[in-house]
Amino acid sequence: MHPYIQIHTIVLCIIISSFFISCNAEDTRPPQTQSSLVLGLSHIRSLYTPSMALVNSTSYDFLDIIEPVTAYTDGYLLSLNLGTPPQVFQVYLDTGSDLTWVPCGSSSSYQCLDCGSSVKPTPTFLPSESTSNTRDLCGSRFCVDVHSSDNRFDPCAAAGCAIPAFTGGQCPRPCPPFSYTYGGGALVLGSLSRDSVTLHGSTHGSGAGAGPLPVAFPGFGFGCVGSSIREPLGIAGFGRGALSLPSQLGFLGKGFSHCFLGFRFARNPNFTSPLVMGDLALSSASTDGGFVFTPMLTSATYPNFYYVGLEGVVLGDDDGGSAMAAPPSLSGIDAQGNGGVLVDTGTTYTQLPDPFYASVLASLISAAPPYERSRDLEARTGFDLCFKVPCARAPCADDELPPITLHLAGGARLALPKLSSYYPVTAIRDSVVVKCLLFQRMEMEDDGDGTSGGGPAAVLGSFQMQNVEVVYDLAAGRVGFRPRDCALHA
Repeated sequence: MHPYIQIHTIVLCIIISSFFISCNAEDTRPPQTQSSLVLGLSHIRSLYTPSMALVNSTSYDFLDIIEPVTAYTDGYLLSLNLGTPPQVFQVYLDTGSDLTWVPCGSSSSYQCLDCGSSVKPTPTFLPSESTSNTRDLCGSRFCVDVHSSDNRFDPCAAAGCAIPAFTGGQCPRPCPPFSYTYGGGALVLGSLSRDSVTLHGSTHGSGAGAGPLPVAFPGFGFGCVGSSIREPLGIAGFGRGALSLPSQLGFLGKGFSHCFLGFRFARNPNFTSPLVMGDLALSSASTDGGFVFTPMLTSATYPNFYYVGLEGVVLGDDDGGSAMAAPPSLSGIDAQGNGGVLVDTGTTYTQLPDPFYASVLASLISAAPPYERSRDLEARTGFDLCFKVPCARAPCADDELPPITLHLAGGARLALPKLSSYYPVTAIRDSVVVKCLLFQRMEMEDDGDGTSGGGPAAVLGSFQMQNVEVVYDLAAGRVGFRPRDCALHA
């Protein structure tokens, strides 16, 4: 969700450890027999109902997992079914982090600071209500990963085990509580849990039946969060680390794809965006025309994230418009792991650094038709450019604002859909609507000594990925983009 993540160990347990019913020393994972999964992002529909026959991921060879995804205020939500029987949660899809977590405990015990009053987690996970729930142990690879330790014995040492126990792999103590810190000051505190997660899979082979089946993946590791700052809902981490959802399900050797519907479909139960994991995502990208591919860059500092290189931006016609070359920090990643463009579904708006961002704004003002600026909307929304655009009837798609094309490394050119760049932020009044440029200035992290903390130089946010099919081809080390009407292909 955010480009900068720091992990810290906390010894004081303030999370709901009493809710966990048992400990499990096995590092269970589903066998790597699935070739694809198709998921969907939805904020109201359960992916499991008691009337559906549940199958175990160990019993069938799955061709795809497909689930619906739905726009929600400032991101896209995926339904997760955790536990036995399943408890259903709506969590943000986030390619910018690894940990999957849900609010835990009673609705009254879960605390979310600085979350506002409009969004509240409903429901919260109750480990005691799941017969398959276990508390993860300090020696598991997930525990080591969530604590980001260079020394795999650190979590067991923090749990209070004696040296012979943890060096011999015999420490029976649970994984210590963790803190997971996102950029922008967001923070979650929790304990690491294991349980079954249920998703939809399509199968091949005998006896599996036709159509999508609810598939249970046992031993899924996730954060059981009892308190947070600025994170009222859960998150499904889709990064490249061991804790991420596609990694635990065995799809990081292949890839996944999504096609986000426009935010105008937010909260509409009849429209969902497909999220596909596995062979189907890759085969669609290789057989269907219209995709442009750019190399997936790797950062030595942040190896779990998805990076691409940006070489320039063109305003107007791609062949004759106003072109601006991007600085080297955007087109590549240096030896310290800094630079490049982070592809992050958990960040809403694309962020560009100054002075490049300032030059884009100046060129856009020059290239735009003589629309009047809406200074009051700029001040109220925080967006840098808002124009009063003539419009007699919604959806106000016809305007003369210059289209924006991203020139990516490897010769790929991504023409952003108009509504993914300029969005009407007001209703039509007197045949005029106000449209704002939904890009933002990149705020660089500070190491505390007045210097930049490094990391990605820019972020490609989810809003600019609306009506663009994006495939993360991990097998070939590339990212593909194809503009399309995602509502027609949902």
